[in-house]
Amino acid sequence: MKKNWSIKKENPKLREKLSKTLQVSPITAQILINRGIENEAEASLFLNSTLFDLPSPYLMKGMDKAVERIKKALDNREKIAIYGDYDVDGVTSTALFYTFMKGLGAEVTYYNPDRMKEGYGVNVDAVRKLADEGVTLIISGDCGITAVKEVEEARGLGVDFIVTDHHKPPEELPNAVSILNPQLSDCRYPGKGITGVGVVFNLVIALRRALREDGFFGREEPNLAEYLDLVALGTVADCAPLMDVNRIFVREGIKRMENPKRIGIQALKEASSINGGITSYDLGFKLGPRINASGRLSSAAKAVELFISEDIDDAREIAKALSRENSSRQNIEGEILRQALAQVELDPAILRENSIVLASRDWHPGIIGIVASRIVERYERPVLMIAVGEDGTGKGSGRSVRGVNIYAALSECRELLLQFGGHEQAAGISIREEKVAELRDMFEKAVSSIGADYKATLDIDCAVTLDEITEGFVTELGMLEPYGIGNPEPVLVAESVEVVSKRVFKDKHVGLKIRQGGRPLDAVWFNAPGGADIGDRTDLVFTPEFNVWNGRKEIRLKIWDAGS
Repeated sequence: MKKNWSIKKENPKLREKLSKTLQVSPITAQILINRGIENEAEASLFLNSTLFDLPSPYLMKGMDKAVERIKKALDNREKIAIYGDYDVDGVTSTALFYTFMKGLGAEVTYYNPDRMKEGYGVNVDAVRKLADEGVTLIISGDCGITAVKEVEEARGLGVDFIVTDHHKPPEELPNAVSILNPQLSDCRYPGKGITGVGVVFNLVIALRRALREDGFFGREEPNLAEYLDLVALGTVADCAPLMDVNRIFVREGIKRMENPKRIGIQALKEASSINGGITSYDLGFKLGPRINASGRLSSAAKAVELFISEDIDDAREIAKALSRENSSRQNIEGEILRQALAQVELDPAILRENSIVLASRDWHPGIIGIVASRIVERYERPVLMIAVGEDGTGKGSGRSVRGVNIYAALSECRELLLQFGGHEQAAGISIREEKVAELRDMFEKAVSSIGADYKATLDIDCAVTLDEITEGFVTELGMLEPYGIGNPEPVLVAESVEVVSKRVFKDKHVGLKIRQGGRPLDAVWFNAPGGADIGDRTDLVFTPEFNVWNGRKEIRLKIWDAGS
């Protein structure tokens, strides 16, 4: 076996109950159990939830104060600014709130910081600039929870501040009019995993309700379902768990992206060669990277312009430009990866360690996080990539493996760092170049003390036989979509499968024809390691799917691993 295979523990009693109640196969019932479903009610909600199952936005602490302040700004014709982060979550937060307020007739503007020049979050210079432009109310999107001095600066300039964020709050909070963040310890909103755009969407729901009660709209009011495309995109791209509230957001948003009303989404789909239906994979790996490329390499303003555009020709030009930037990002990423791998190959001792720390003055700080993820996949250990600037200050991005808390490891190295932050699987740092060698030793000691086994583990939902993989079953699995973090694609294992035929294509993919006593099935292993030396009989780990080709729809198994 290439990896450690871990088959989930079965729950026969609950599996049988769910299978009968929901009228699904026992395999599907077991997959639901593996996703944390504990009873029939939870299972039914998972499969059948709609927008009517969303919790009240007023469960979020501070919502009433936020709504009242925005209503006051509308009544007094104040100039309002939405200050969003430069990633997809921040861009969608910005575009959503801007277009909603514009639709109300508000005087509204937006601001997204330049990643290279301004860095993450709210900054004082931007607050001053907005104040000089006549803004009297700033609303942050996907940032602001740490903006203590920036909010104080705004207050001194006569500008009120509403913080909307979803990141973990620090001990000291900004002195804002209101802070909307489900991570606050005393916040009763149940959707703790929503992203920044999810928080903004809740604010918009609450604001529309309050304006409706005031008779603001007359006979026609905004249809908030039309904003779910942005919510879905921001949620998936920000790697949020696709469970509970997020599952509703993304599933409903994807429906509306099949034939999008938003011109920017239509243009982005065209530029990404997506016709008709769309999946969470498309959001995370086709649309999202094009939006992120703008913020990584230059300014996120171009991406916001795409989503607020009302002219299809303009939107198409912006979408094409974003695609070009994404291609440029991919080229830069490829070169940084090549250089990083060369560093490892030139020093074989690196691979005798439990961690990898690499640094260079030739790397782009907006790209190194992606490359760090690639190196983690390749070498299966925590990685820190550091891009050193001309002033000798390094900006680093870290990624980890399951079971190793990289934030905790960096906490052991805090005396060497100018700044650090993050969570268990990803983190960012700032460090002086001359401290990198010392960091390498200290980080290795911290990671080694955790004592984790770095051999990759492949989680498997359950064992099956190939005769259970029918068209009806694969169709039934579609009820579990959208897939993503917290709700991964179902992964199954079939033992002692006969390999009828095998072919290698494009020098890296392997196609198989397999069977287990019955009809043969097609299987494909994309990017098979080492050409996948598969024998005539093997155990196979896979996800079943439909492959549509030349108008024909057939079952295909997507292989994750094989061995005996």
